[in-house]
Amino acid sequence: MHDPKAIETLRRHVIPVDLESAAPRLLEAIDPDVSLVLIGEATHGTLEFYRIRADLTRALIRQRGFNVVAVEADRPDAYRANQWVR
Repeated sequence: MHDPKAIETLRRHVIPVDLESAAPRLLEAIDPDVSLVLIGEATHGTLEFYRIRADLTRALIRQRGFNVVAVEADRPDAYRANQWVR
């Protein structure tokens, strides 16, 4: 059974994006005064989601001045990324 209130809430808040416009549109939707952005579990699974997540993270760093990225990752992958950053 469909919940009409849930569907209406989704219609008001979902941001449809394609791969090329995802990061700019998502960045635009994030309040410029926030100091914390959580990119959730739903971004796991496909190359497209990984690319969008990477693009958004890059934009948050370059355009919004974020300077910390905390990730959930396998240790070997996280170690390599940490070595590259340092």
